[in-house]
Amino acid sequence: MEPITKSTTILIADDHQLFSDGLRTLLTTAHSPFTVIGQVYDGRDVIPVVHQLQPDLILLDINLPHRNGVDIARQLRREFPHVGVVIITMYSYQKLTEELRAVGVAGYLLKSASPDRLMTCLTSVVSGKPFFDQLPNELAIDPRETDPFVKQFSLTPREIEIIRLIRNGLSTSQIAERLFLSAETIKTHRKNIYFKLGINSVAALILFANEQGI
Repeated sequence: MEPITKSTTILIADDHQLFSDGLRTLLTTAHSPFTVIGQVYDGRDVIPVVHQLQPDLILLDINLPHRNGVDIARQLRREFPHVGVVIITMYSYQKLTEELRAVGVAGYLLKSASPDRLMTCLTSVVSGKPFFDQLPNELAIDPRETDPFVKQFSLTPREIEIIRLIRNGLSTSQIAERLFLSAETIKTHRKNIYFKLGINSVAALILFANEQGI
């Protein structure tokens, strides 16, 4: 991205309107290099609005209704490589940051961050430098031993991805097509997920995903 020479346009995608409005207020103060050109509250609306408004940056929550932020970020990176994607979330487990780095998002910021840190993050991203909030467990040598989420459930990144897709209502065949895997491979992953979590139904899996913010 080019250095900040004009107002950088931003789309906010977060289902909590108070938080979204607060971000907009922070970013539209006098002398701000940023302009909020839109707000969306439903995961299904993000891609169409990006098509319509063509923002420079999108501030994207992980947990949106009807479609999760990681899946949206993946599509954004594929269809709009010029749009910077900054994840703003309350979730801080290591596997999520690893997955987001692999997807290619430009920034990752916790919702507990200060306004100054938000500005630092966005300015860094606009100047072409990725910005990821440092999590306490990132200092550990072996994240498998220190990440509570991974340690408790032993889920792989692929299994987490499949859980998200199941939560979004995709069938086994649809997941296989999305991930370029065979239906039998997806069935095996589902069996492993059920075994690790000690559950035996889609309803229980969706409840788990909602509780864990997947």
